[in-house]
Amino acid sequence: MSTAQRGNTREIWRRVLPVALVLAAVVTAFVVTHEPLARIEVMDFAQEQQDIGSLYGLWTDEQKALKAMPLADYIASVTTGKMTTADGTAWDTFATGVSLTDEGNPPDQTWRRRIGEWGGVYVRQTDLPLPELLAGIPDGEERYVSLPDGTWVKAVALHLDSGDFTLGAGLHGPPHALVYPLRGLFFPLLGLAMLLYVLLPWPRRREGVIAYDRWRVVLGDILGLVLTVVFVAMPFLITSNSALAVTEYWGLTLVFWLIGLLGLWAVQVSISAGGLQMMVLADRLVRVTAWRHEEYLFAEMTLVQPAIQVAPKWLITASWLTALSGRRGSGAALLGAQSETRGFRITMKDGRFVHIWLTDQMGSVTMRGADTLPGALAAAGVPMSTESVTVRGMSVG
Repeated sequence: MSTAQRGNTREIWRRVLPVALVLAAVVTAFVVTHEPLARIEVMDFAQEQQDIGSLYGLWTDEQKALKAMPLADYIASVTTGKMTTADGTAWDTFATGVSLTDEGNPPDQTWRRRIGEWGGVYVRQTDLPLPELLAGIPDGEERYVSLPDGTWVKAVALHLDSGDFTLGAGLHGPPHALVYPLRGLFFPLLGLAMLLYVLLPWPRRREGVIAYDRWRVVLGDILGLVLTVVFVAMPFLITSNSALAVTEYWGLTLVFWLIGLLGLWAVQVSISAGGLQMMVLADRLVRVTAWRHEEYLFAEMTLVQPAIQVAPKWLITASWLTALSGRRGSGAALLGAQSETRGFRITMKDGRFVHIWLTDQMGSVTMRGADTLPGALAAAGVPMSTESVTVRGMSVG
């Protein structure tokens, strides 16, 4: 493999790997745990009994009976058939952690991660001192643990399903640290993507090589990344559940992913631009991209004329749909669809057309050294024409 080929291979990986890592970061951030959870509370039965009542002043016979019971009888009535007696320091330490966390003073980072979005303490059932305490019981069922010092711990079973996720609002209640166990990978994956992009060796530009300015290439990479990530990741952001996005809401996901193809196209354009190099030799024009190596002999050229490139009709339609979606990145997509670039069309003796695009949408020459190309073609005796042609396409360079 030649040096140029190795450099172009790096330009492919420089775009593909960061985009893949950023998408992986988003997807893993919304992978929901399959582990059953539990909502934990250290009970104050006296306060609970005192709070019994009706908001509208209409008491049921059961409420009246519970309210009138001695505290010991009330506790027995509530916990009958649901009680487990525990001893040992494990439950004592656990109850202390629950109390401190519920009061807003978690003893360590582990307990801090167990605080619910609206308060309350949640744990994985496997993290209970008695993991089988809630085994096999349905969602919402409760169990009580009696400690030797008179402390009571209440555990309520919690099994997440699709009904717990509100479209557009996400999940409320349990802490996200427990619900999304892989979310801690988000920033490391983003950091790795950035490091790969920056640290992979950039192509060396020899003297006389016609190529894009580095800052233009970087801006194109950013555009491709934003367009891809925004629309591919949007279903996961809306559903807050990676599995739901590709199962129950697959139609919504399909719409966004089809629009996200614009981003993948932009990434492909960035790959081509990043690896593009053109060289004018004594008898030929050499063009090297990330995908191919091409040589065009001056003797085989029959005509060179100005050319204008505009976006394909399907891209214009897709960009308008993107704009109508109202999502971030839609403006950039619409701008790209309405743009045009300028350059040359070279007609070869065998009937092939070779297009070389040299400007951006504003008409500015984007390739360093491109000003030498027309003179080189004229000096080689290639016939020139001032009549311009318009073509539809999405090529660069």
